[in-house]
Amino acid sequence: MKQEQLSRRGFLKGAGLGALAVSGMSAGLLGGCAPQPNGNASKDQGDGDDALAETGEPLRIGDAQANGELTWLPPEPADPTNIEEELTADVVIVGCGTAGTCAARAAAEEGASVIVVEKADHTAVCRSGQWAVIGGETNKRWERGVGQANYVDPDEVVEAVMTECQYYPNRALLSKWAYNNGEVFDWFIAAKPDLFISERSTDPLPAVESENDCSIWVRYYPLPEGFDLSKERVKEFQSSVSFNPSQQPVLAANWQKAEEAGAVCYTSHFAEKLIKEDNRVTGVFVRNAETGAYKKIMANNGVLLAGGDISNNPEMNAYYAPDLVLNGIQNMWSDMDAEGNFTNTGDCQKMGVWAGGKLQQKAAPMVHYMGAMSTIGAAPYLSLTLTGKRFTNEDISALQFQSAAERIPGKAFYTIFDAKWPEQLQAFQPRFASTNYVVDTPTPENLLINDVHPYVTRDAIEQACQAEGPFSIIKGETIDELLSKLENLTDAATARASIERYNELAHNGKDLDFGKPANRIFPIENGPFYAFQGGMNVNLVTLVGLIGDEECHVFNENDEIIPGLYVAGNAQGERFSVNYIPTMSGMSHSLAMYYGYVAGKNMAAGI
Repeated sequence: MKQEQLSRRGFLKGAGLGALAVSGMSAGLLGGCAPQPNGNASKDQGDGDDALAETGEPLRIGDAQANGELTWLPPEPADPTNIEEELTADVVIVGCGTAGTCAARAAAEEGASVIVVEKADHTAVCRSGQWAVIGGETNKRWERGVGQANYVDPDEVVEAVMTECQYYPNRALLSKWAYNNGEVFDWFIAAKPDLFISERSTDPLPAVESENDCSIWVRYYPLPEGFDLSKERVKEFQSSVSFNPSQQPVLAANWQKAEEAGAVCYTSHFAEKLIKEDNRVTGVFVRNAETGAYKKIMANNGVLLAGGDISNNPEMNAYYAPDLVLNGIQNMWSDMDAEGNFTNTGDCQKMGVWAGGKLQQKAAPMVHYMGAMSTIGAAPYLSLTLTGKRFTNEDISALQFQSAAERIPGKAFYTIFDAKWPEQLQAFQPRFASTNYVVDTPTPENLLINDVHPYVTRDAIEQACQAEGPFSIIKGETIDELLSKLENLTDAATARASIERYNELAHNGKDLDFGKPANRIFPIENGPFYAFQGGMNVNLVTLVGLIGDEECHVFNENDEIIPGLYVAGNAQGERFSVNYIPTMSGMSHSLAMYYGYVAGKNMAAGI
């Protein structure tokens, strides 16, 4: 059946922008009290001074969270009585995305009987395709294998994530992934033996002519000449790949492997309540969208919750990530279930809490500045507010730049650069959402990788000046002409003064205002001059997961394992916290693959 997906460009055409409607939940964080569902929540209200705008029943910020009231959580439903079928398997999996598919294949290949339930109308549900990979055989072709010149130290990656996430994540969870994901990635891509793998980042990829076509594009190999990661203040480790056009053909091949090993998936089926006997989870009630009746599916070894994140649940978003609402951040993805509603609505998180599990306290929204996606991406040239003032060191990560932009007037800005951009672009750090490669000859079939350019041609900026829409670029032969064309700039004189100040800092070799490295602050003085407007980006996922261990078990409020209950993918807690950081592109996908594999193996073995 046809899969409904939305690309990074598609959201700008109006698809999927309504998921973050303002709700009645207030800002703040979950306190340490035992959680109470919405049915038991306090009805007391504050005076409204601290409430979110346009809410039906404003609450004082933090009241519900401080009292441990999960205002987004409805009471657990009663056991259904209209059972149309009873089934049993060793392993039952909720969700047929990256984690669920890998778990199904891993468990089935160990000889376990496997039933998967998925509320979309198709298997292998996924989106995008960036993938962090450390070590393994595939990485050796780019000298990224263990002991090779470009090998990334797993401990450095983990320490960077822990530091950027303020030490809230589970280090053991991250470390196990960092040291072992390369071998599991080899297993994952082996499901599709005709997969084309690029040798260099600027090599052409085969044209995509069918839904089964897929290539691996290596990200940032070779690295720009003279680049030294050890000298970077904000490190982004380059050991990632991207599937072109997405991971879907490879994930579909993995589902086929699972099916060949005996796994069965019931699509258009909604998991709504876990079954518990004493303290053990023994199965799940699943609603058939076609009939409205339920299947009672019992699990001999356990149930895996792998149903995604909470980004399309407005109440949960407002509760755990109020900044998304306050800053008007929209959701990017619009995957739909079989009934035409958004997926990623926190179903597994709800069922896990009803079963006695607990969620991490701090959410990790994935909101990254993407820049001029059709050309130079988030390249760190000079950026000015709409009032003409510089507001940040531009040489920071896409996440950090997004954070800086959230605090400026209008939450919008202009990025400005000059005719020397091609040579300057190659001096920047290789990063998520940007490119360092400038080429003379375009290769049409290789212009977009997951809707982001892997390189830029020398004439791309001039072409973008002729284009219309959100990815267009504005050109002026002089600075004054350029500034006069920036429709939303309110103070051209201040902008000119800011550019002159920037040029002064560049010539002096030290950014006294914002601390941008001297080797990346280039004067803007060689015409023609260019600019594009940027602003708030979109939310890819909101990561709030069930707390457990590196064996994919789920903990109760006393940090004890809930027998028979497992978690993987974006429903797994403490992988990231506060923010989803771009330490390595595609960590979330890689963690979902790896811990889906671990869960499948453990459940098959009864561990």
